[in-house]
Amino acid sequence: MPQHLRVHEGAYPHFVTCTITYWIPVFCREDYFQVLVDSLNFCCEHKGLAVHGSVLMPNYFHMLCSQQDGDISGVMRDIKRHTSIKIADKLGRDGRTTWLAAMRNAGKTTGSVRVWTEAFHPEQVMTKPFFEQKLRYMHENPVRAGYVLDPCEWRYSSAGFYYRDAKCPVQITPIEW
Repeated sequence: MPQHLRVHEGAYPHFVTCTITYWIPVFCREDYFQVLVDSLNFCCEHKGLAVHGSVLMPNYFHMLCSQQDGDISGVMRDIKRHTSIKIADKLGRDGRTTWLAAMRNAGKTTGSVRVWTEAFHPEQVMTKPFFEQKLRYMHENPVRAGYVLDPCEWRYSSAGFYYRDAKCPVQITPIEW
């Protein structure tokens, strides 16, 4: 398995990043974000995924997560597969044919659509300081992108959960060190 897909120690949380093909800003409306939110929450409820922090951006997402069986790779594969089908369908119905054509050209087989890039870059998190560093980095993404002034204002982030005790669209499981 390529290094960029390898999960070293499933018992520890991992910082993962998933990117839309060609950095196309697919998540530009709430209904597109909801596809990803629903998939993540389904995996939390039915596949043993524990999301410890997340930020969903227009063309990628970061997540600090663990999986009860240690197989984050399998869950990530399932999330990408399910959301790819839903997103490609929505793009087609919404007339976003240029985006759909670009993703189709990125597919390995003729006619297939590649919504997500292959890798998810798992980075093992073994210490509380490293976890907190990744959490801050992740939460600052919408601020750095100029979408909000305060990380807690970005709806699709766990910043509000951590800093204001607010509800997050993605089910968050706090981690105990």
